[in-house]
Amino acid sequence: MKKFALLMVLAITVTISFGQKSVRQSASNFLKDGKLDKAMEAINTCVLDPSTAQDAKAWFIRGNIYLEISNTKDEKFKTLDANPLKIALDSYKKAIDLDTKKEYFEDILAKLNWQRNNYYNAGVEAYNQRQYKDAMNAFGKGAEVIELANIADTLSLMNAATCASLANEKNDTKQYYLKLLKGNYKSPALFITLSDIYRQDGDSVNAIKFVRMGQQLYPTDLRVFLTETNIYLTFGQTDKALSNLQVAMKKDTANASVAFALGTIYDNLSADSSKKADFRFSAFENAIKSYSRAIALNPNYFEANYNLGAIYVNKAASINDEANKLPLDATAQFDKLKKEADQYLINAQPYLEKATDLIPSDLNTLYSLKQIYSRTGKMDKVKEINAKIEEVSKPKMKGPAGVCVGMSKEEVKKLAGEPKSTNETVYENVKSEQWVYEKFYLYFDETNRLKGWQQSK
Repeated sequence: MKKFALLMVLAITVTISFGQKSVRQSASNFLKDGKLDKAMEAINTCVLDPSTAQDAKAWFIRGNIYLEISNTKDEKFKTLDANPLKIALDSYKKAIDLDTKKEYFEDILAKLNWQRNNYYNAGVEAYNQRQYKDAMNAFGKGAEVIELANIADTLSLMNAATCASLANEKNDTKQYYLKLLKGNYKSPALFITLSDIYRQDGDSVNAIKFVRMGQQLYPTDLRVFLTETNIYLTFGQTDKALSNLQVAMKKDTANASVAFALGTIYDNLSADSSKKADFRFSAFENAIKSYSRAIALNPNYFEANYNLGAIYVNKAASINDEANKLPLDATAQFDKLKKEADQYLINAQPYLEKATDLIPSDLNTLYSLKQIYSRTGKMDKVKEINAKIEEVSKPKMKGPAGVCVGMSKEEVKKLAGEPKSTNETVYENVKSEQWVYEKFYLYFDETNRLKGWQQSK
């Protein structure tokens, strides 16, 4: 009797097992016939049953069914599940885990790649419409899909990171670059961007960590080297920044940006009242040399022209302050200092005139020129400058893509779109920002309002 009972149990188990495999086949047939509701019902019965819950093929078929539901255009099937794609991907993941012999891996990979391509195409479409956050999400999902097969989709991840940056989604940008790094993707841009994100977040430890990783792999890349310099500048390590830039200038003697950056450091040191007079004057002279070098390398460098003019104007103002503190009977010394100050203003004039030629709408340059013309008695020039200031101040003056002086960044984006890149400069603790487009540059002041533009050459 006991043996008979055992055989009976075995017979029942085998019958149930074959029964669920029959249900699995029915689900597959329903899928082929386009009967997605019946296919879904059958396959869920199958995977919930203990006899087929660990069956790789059942989970593979379930993934196919739910993938079809997620992409169906038939209204009666769209409401079968609230999130069919997630269930499809989870099912494929389960099938891969159970498929120790990899019988279904290639078929699953083909399905995943098909879905990845759908996301990729959606990302491209969103990018072309400048919907950068939507593009980021699409590229990111595409990478996640193919990652189920333990494959790193570096192209989708790179696109997702780029779109995240364009959408100003800094945390997402960081996470996508970290995924790229985890997937063994390496490039100077990856380490530069990661380091820069941490720098802007005030995290000097990670900023240095990633730039050091970049330097180990790309020891001769000047961009990685200058990223380290930016970290030093951000966290007030002026001496290290200065040393780096001096080395960079020797490495790339034709780099106007490096010469300009050197100028800004010397400029700031020359204005540091905690330093001795001789040190400050030496820094002043080095700032002039560096700005002049930047202009020699790129005559149309607006910031270099403006800063060189400004440092002369500031020097003149400092000397005038010194003169005004003299006793009334020190007329000879007073006249000497006034003459010296006026000479600095004369030195400033051609650079500020060049700056206003490059960006006619920059009010800071116009007001500086007005001061110079007034002090040097050029009243006809003062009249011209006043007319320009009045014209520039009118909101009707339009630049590239219809932008106007005084517009916010969001207003500018609506007209000109997202910039290809941005650059920040700080002069006397005042920040300005350059937005780079294909055919022009836009400049914003410290209040994030548009102050001018320049056509690219």
